[in-house]
Amino acid sequence: MRRLFFLPIVGVMLAIFLIVLVFMVPLILFGIIGRTLYRFGLPWYGFLLFLIFSLVGSTVNVPLWKIRTDIPVIIMRYAYFMGIPYPIPSIESKESYTTVSINVGGALMPLVLSSYLLIVNSAAIPASFFATLLISILTYFLSRPVQGLGIVVPGFIPPILTAIFALLVGGEYAPVVAYVGGTVGTLLGADLFHKKDFKKLGAPNVSIGGAGTFDGIFLTGLIALLLAS
Repeated sequence: MRRLFFLPIVGVMLAIFLIVLVFMVPLILFGIIGRTLYRFGLPWYGFLLFLIFSLVGSTVNVPLWKIRTDIPVIIMRYAYFMGIPYPIPSIESKESYTTVSINVGGALMPLVLSSYLLIVNSAAIPASFFATLLISILTYFLSRPVQGLGIVVPGFIPPILTAIFALLVGGEYAPVVAYVGGTVGTLLGADLFHKKDFKKLGAPNVSIGGAGTFDGIFLTGLIALLLAS
């Protein structure tokens, strides 16, 4: 199956992400955050490259499977009387397919980094598990299926909720708890737990970790960086 390429965020949100990312670069380079990242098994340049490649990777969606959907279509028929046409509208179902994909920058890369962080910082696993559980439940109820687009959750909600929970229970591993809980929790709650809604979206492509959830996942990474300082 061929890969699909498109940006999950555009316009103002993309500009904000780029500005925040540029703001973070000197903080990482001059050691305000960089020194702390080493404690969690990440060189400063590694995490910086990860954020940049996440933004680039957000344009790549790898197809997983297809879902058959029925789209309501208005069909106009005509009845004629004495040569005059009278419209008779009716609604019929048109067979279509929705491709379910996984976003490289918004799902695959965060899952890989989350796994690495938990392997290197095993003491953070219990708090990260509860953070993931909490965020997945909250984002499930706060996210909404938007027809023609996908599952959408307000971008600021996952990072704020995760930051609060990580500060309360994460202790010295707050950045790890924030990143793992925010990214994995959002992917579960906003996307996978809404799998039953995929058929109702009427979108040609539904991307796990893509449009609708990528902004929250990316912002969670930036929040984790701030907590590391």
